[in-house]
Amino acid sequence: MHYFSSALVIALASCLHSATGFGFSILAVPLLLLLHDPLTAVQINLIIAVVLSVAMVPRVRGDVDYTLLKRLVLSGLVGVPLGMALILYVRPVQLKLIIAVLTLVFLAVLLMQVRFERNRSRDAMCGALAGAFTSAVGMGGVPLLVYFAGARLPKAVVRATVVAFFVFAYGLSLAMQLWSAHGSGRVIWFSLSLVPVALLGVACGNWLFVRISQRAFRLFIYAVLGSNSAFLLWSLRGAF
Repeated sequence: MHYFSSALVIALASCLHSATGFGFSILAVPLLLLLHDPLTAVQINLIIAVVLSVAMVPRVRGDVDYTLLKRLVLSGLVGVPLGMALILYVRPVQLKLIIAVLTLVFLAVLLMQVRFERNRSRDAMCGALAGAFTSAVGMGGVPLLVYFAGARLPKAVVRATVVAFFVFAYGLSLAMQLWSAHGSGRVIWFSLSLVPVALLGVACGNWLFVRISQRAFRLFIYAVLGSNSAFLLWSLRGAF
């Protein structure tokens, strides 16, 4: 049941990832934290997210904003090591609380429909935050989601640019975690065994992408962010 519960989480998250470009970690990490310790949950998330992002690149590369992607990658090089320090030195309960609270903060910003004018420095700040979130909690899509929603970028550009960025961010974060935290072969093989399930989810997400409107796209993300944050906070009852 432990394995099948993980497989169900991965299938749902990969479907969301394929449909949005960033939904995998937003859905997978909070639910995996209920099944695994934080370091294992984040590593499972990173391994499968790397595979999914690489698999999706050929399909979405025509919609990538390469100027924005370059800025995100360069600033992400600063953010990834900062996130690594967080996951290695913060207690598991504190890490769950941080994830839940920050996700609620980003959801509030989205619901207030805050608008951003994109510029070079804001692109760079977003990339640094996304890199830190990716390596610390495997949820780099959250700051990207808020920034791109505020900038009102088309969903196809958002999806493609985020997927391309995560090939870099997830890959670098995973390499640093497996080296610094001495990731076990058991976690690697467990994650790879879930890849076929994840690819089925990708096929489902590709089917959904062309059938959902921009408005439905936003509402679905609001629902995922809110429910996951509430679920994580509920799981922490009595922990302090």
